[in-house]
Amino acid sequence: MKIAVDRDYLRDTLTDLVRINSINPSLVPTGSGEAEIADRRHPFEKHILYDTNSAAAPILHNLRILGKSLDEVSTIFLSHCHYDHTDGLPGILDTIGRPIPVIAHPETFRPCFEINPDGVRHIGLAQSQMQLEQKGAIFTLTREPLNLMTGVTTSGEIERVTSFEVLEDLYTIVDGEVVQDHERDDAAVILNFQEGLVIVTGCCHAGIVNTMIQAKKITGVNKIHAVIGGLHFIDASEEKVEKSIEALREVDWVFAGHCTGFDGLRRIADVMGERFGQISTGTIIHLPAKGDSSPVSTIPTVVRDLNRSYHG
Repeated sequence: MKIAVDRDYLRDTLTDLVRINSINPSLVPTGSGEAEIADRRHPFEKHILYDTNSAAAPILHNLRILGKSLDEVSTIFLSHCHYDHTDGLPGILDTIGRPIPVIAHPETFRPCFEINPDGVRHIGLAQSQMQLEQKGAIFTLTREPLNLMTGVTTSGEIERVTSFEVLEDLYTIVDGEVVQDHERDDAAVILNFQEGLVIVTGCCHAGIVNTMIQAKKITGVNKIHAVIGGLHFIDASEEKVEKSIEALREVDWVFAGHCTGFDGLRRIADVMGERFGQISTGTIIHLPAKGDSSPVSTIPTVVRDLNRSYHG
């Protein structure tokens, strides 16, 4: 696969604090976060909305609790097409009310579905590219890694290298034929610190080991400081889970949730110990981590209690 990234640009690492806020509406987060990225060497900071959940309303509610709004968001990144990461996009665009860049893969708008005993279940985007563009989305659809700012890039289409991170039973349509979906749109965001890379995943359908290999390849950096996001251990083979967790031993910190599953979270925690954290709504991750102290914080309980009357 052709890699078209300016590696010298990526080697210019981030120097300031990054805050990653989990703004998902459920205990096991379902696909959205907001990253506040700043660099002391430049007179600006950038707010990136990573995925848009299955609905916009909970995101807006949680942003209010955090004292934030979508006014600060300059870019939206879609990790892949599945509804629990994209169905909130129309409402998000309506709320933003201005043209905004949306970064995604060229196959994001393909048909994507499960075939179950009770029928076919569509799990892809609910609206077309044209409908979303009418709401203000300015799509950049690319298979290649894309620099978002100094020291921050998308992974691009992740090369499938390992034999144990296999495809799931999902389907699409090519030339009128129902075929297995290769989920080529699965991607991550990679931040480059002096302490090493930080990889932020959505569902990690490509596999965390493949994703780590891709991150190292496009940046030329072998040290991984943190992995954050879903790792898709639910219904995964024992070989995939075991080898993936073994690969995570090299990482300084792992913060997981969503499709990692409770058993997967437990198993990672058993290996990583205090270097592991579970992501839940309101989790705030401050990076890079300083020393051995946990970089995780959360909104105060009193703030959550004052906002428990959410009615959607």
